[in-house]
Parts: sequence; structure tokens; C-alpha cells
Amino acid sequence: MKPNYTRIYLDIIKYKNKEKIVSQELVKKINNIKIVKDILEIEKELFKDNYLRQNQKLKSYDEPTIKLILKYQKKNQLTNLELAKQYNISRNTIARWKKNFNK
Repeated sequence: MKPNYTRIYLDIIKYKNKEKIVSQELVKKINNIKIVKDILEIEKELFKDNYLRQNQKLKSYDEPTIKLILKYQKKNQLTNLELAKQYNISRNTIARWKKNFNK
């Protein structure tokens, strides 16, 4: 069962930012959420860095997102530390992902 992200995010926008106009592009992004990475991009756009910093412990990633992040690291030849800074993830978490998903 998948949450209704459209309703959730539009309600958040209405509650937090009553005067903020929601672009059609953002609504399309919300409607087309497939993996956790999409959710993180939307949250980053809506709440900027402040929201992500406050909820660092509440993040969770699904397997397709983890594989996408690891593929991005390999493509751009990033170290675990560089990737960790970019995605605001622990470098130890990235090392664990590499150990579990690069088999």
C-alpha cells in the first residue's frame, strides 16, 4: 500500500505556506513519486536544507534509491565522504550499503 503523497505534500504546503503558490511542475513531481530519492528532492525544494537537517534520523532509503546513489557515486568517482556530504548521509552508512548491495 502506497501513501497518497500528493495529498500529504499539498496539505503540508497549505498548512505551512499559505501564501506560497504551488507550481504545476512541483505538483507533477509529487504525482510521479516512484522512489525515495524523488521524495527527498521534493522535500529539499519545499523546505530547503532546514527541514532535512532537523529530520536526519527519520530518513530511510529503499533498495532502488540506494542502488541509484551507489551508481551515481561510481559514475562520478566520488569517495564515501564526498557522497556523504552531498546527500547528508553518514559515510559509514554508505560503506554498509556498498558491502550489502555491491555483491
